[in-house]
Amino acid sequence: MANLKILHLLSNWKWTEISEPAVDLALAQKKLGSEIEFVCGRGPADRSKRRVDYNARLKKLDPIHVLEMPKHFRVLAAYKDYVNLRPLLKRFQPDVIHCHKSNAHLMGFLSRGISKSPVIVRSCYDFEGPQHGFRSRLLDKLGTGGMVVINEQSRQAAIARNGLAPGTVQVIEPGIDLDRFSPQRKISEDLRSFGLTPDSFVVGVVSRIRDSRRLDIPLKAIEALGKAFPQLQMLLVGRGRDGAVEKVVEQPAREMGIRDRIVMAGYCEGDRLVAAYRAMDVLVYASAGSDKSCRTVREAMAAGIPVIAVGAGFLPELIEDHSTGRLMELSWESLARILEELIPDEVKLREMGRRALNTSIQRFSPVLQAERTLDFYRKLLNNV
Repeated sequence: MANLKILHLLSNWKWTEISEPAVDLALAQKKLGSEIEFVCGRGPADRSKRRVDYNARLKKLDPIHVLEMPKHFRVLAAYKDYVNLRPLLKRFQPDVIHCHKSNAHLMGFLSRGISKSPVIVRSCYDFEGPQHGFRSRLLDKLGTGGMVVINEQSRQAAIARNGLAPGTVQVIEPGIDLDRFSPQRKISEDLRSFGLTPDSFVVGVVSRIRDSRRLDIPLKAIEALGKAFPQLQMLLVGRGRDGAVEKVVEQPAREMGIRDRIVMAGYCEGDRLVAAYRAMDVLVYASAGSDKSCRTVREAMAAGIPVIAVGAGFLPELIEDHSTGRLMELSWESLARILEELIPDEVKLREMGRRALNTSIQRFSPVLQAERTLDFYRKLLNNV
């Protein structure tokens, strides 16, 4: 089969843990010879650096079509998008419409109609499986040629709950921009940019600041180990709203007497995020929050950083205990025991970091993801 023509639809304007891998997949497919066009949502002019179209163009993805494409269905926006997508489909005549997020899936189906061509493929980035409300199940029955999921649990859920045929659901792990996070790439910032020194042992956390993210666990572990390990510090990357930083981090840290050990990096992007990972000795991941694909864990591994994560959900599929990181119980005591073991053992830390990096290269390559996705498209097209 000749090189494929693929239209990617993303119903969001924000640069998120779903938007970036969707763009990276499109880029990798284009490098492999596919003809790509990409549609995303329209964001506010004053937030350009957080928009999908801005970041996709920085990555040299072109052409990009900015439509309404909101995250959630809205009647007027859907009408406008339908009016714009119909001529785009007629002009481009894609073999595949690949949809990222539920509203993109709906718009892909409405714009294509009841015809079986082009094939509609949707991605599910949730390890627990796709949404299975009435609309999702109806769309999957009428307008889904195939689904890409991130793990076997999600695949089984798509088959059992959404009624998809086993041959139309494929496990393909999302890729990470390995070049960006590579420890070999030179960047201008380092740990000193965060007020840290080479003597520090840095426990990193990348998280939105809110109660549900269980930031109390690393805080209490650092309090417990502070006297034994004076070099212990915590680097917190993320932001919070409505006084959350004071309530969740600042006040508890002061009460514990460890405020001087906490470095608040705020929201980091670009090379500053890469520098933040490199400043860490370990990443602690106590709660996935809205990131059901655990992208933060993948990024840390791609930077060669061992991850200490809760041994539940999808995380044991990403982290091999005692090899690429450690699996902990959801308690500060469990984290403290692991840190107490790792802090003095530089050799083990380096080895875990090396294995984490190798695992990311073997599993999270965007080119590998693109190759597998293109093979899946061809399988679906041959069966139409």
